[in-house]
Amino acid sequence: MSKEKQLFQSGLEVIIDGVSMSEASEGSRQAGVYLMGLLIADNKGELDADKVKAIQSIVAMAAEAKSPKFSL
Repeated sequence: MSKEKQLFQSGLEVIIDGVSMSEASEGSRQAGVYLMGLLIADNKGELDADKVKAIQSIVAMAAEAKSPKFSL
């Protein structure tokens, strides 16, 4: 895997992890989609529309999921 693809994948993982761990679901979802858009734009159009929609769906599902964060 190229260095650029590894960086892109790591960026998506950070966004999805951050959104899923956040407790502010709607704001987190919007921020996650925004950051994902920046990451995709930086990817210089290497993703087709179907892949972009799939990634957006994953970010939205991460925002809707219950946080696995431990709380007292």
